[in-house]
Amino acid sequence: MAAPVFRIDPEIFNLVPTARFYAVVVRGIDNRRGAAAAAARLAEATAAVRESFDGRDPKSAPEIAVWRDVFGARGWTPSKYLSSIEALVRRVVKTGSIPSINPAVDLGNAASLTYLVPIGAHDLGTAPDGITVRLAGPDDVFRPMGDAPDETPDQGEIVYAHGTDIRTRRWVWRQSRTGLVSPETTDLLYPIDAFAGITDDAARQAAEALCDMVPALLGGHAMLAYLDAAHPELRD
Repeated sequence: MAAPVFRIDPEIFNLVPTARFYAVVVRGIDNRRGAAAAAARLAEATAAVRESFDGRDPKSAPEIAVWRDVFGARGWTPSKYLSSIEALVRRVVKTGSIPSINPAVDLGNAASLTYLVPIGAHDLGTAPDGITVRLAGPDDVFRPMGDAPDETPDQGEIVYAHGTDIRTRRWVWRQSRTGLVSPETTDLLYPIDAFAGITDDAARQAAEALCDMVPALLGGHAMLAYLDAAHPELRD
């Protein structure tokens, strides 16, 4: 039997019982088409966030504050290690824009900003054994963006992993260079992280939006899944 495309280790739910995950798997896209339309979606989402947070500290938003609380509880200083959604919003507030990268990534960032939830983008072509959210072990390696040296995650850190290749450190803090979505990507996973009763509705809406937007602009077909303690795996 093939490995799951996406899996949450049960220990994650033991540590954070309110954790919830949505996953959008898109296969067969052409990530060289729809660039202008995807960039326009991102620009619209950016403008809306800039207006919404005019004169308002991002950490005051419940959708962002919950990540600061969770990071603090894990021993990760929230002001040093920003969740990806807080980092994205703060960049918009500071600079007024988010650079266009490629259509699939732009659409993920647009949905993240619209619904204020962390959304990753992982090239499944580089993860034939699927991606797992689990606790870091001693053999794990994280390869940062650019030319920065490899890192060893802290033991017990919540990570996204493909084997011992860590794709995201500190849950939704920083993504590695190894699973980046490129113009050549045809199959990808958008994981959307949430908490029951706080951001799970927003995460579901973001997932549904991606299921509509990505095939409409880039072709291919999308599948949406909800993962919790009772349903921790996605197979396709």
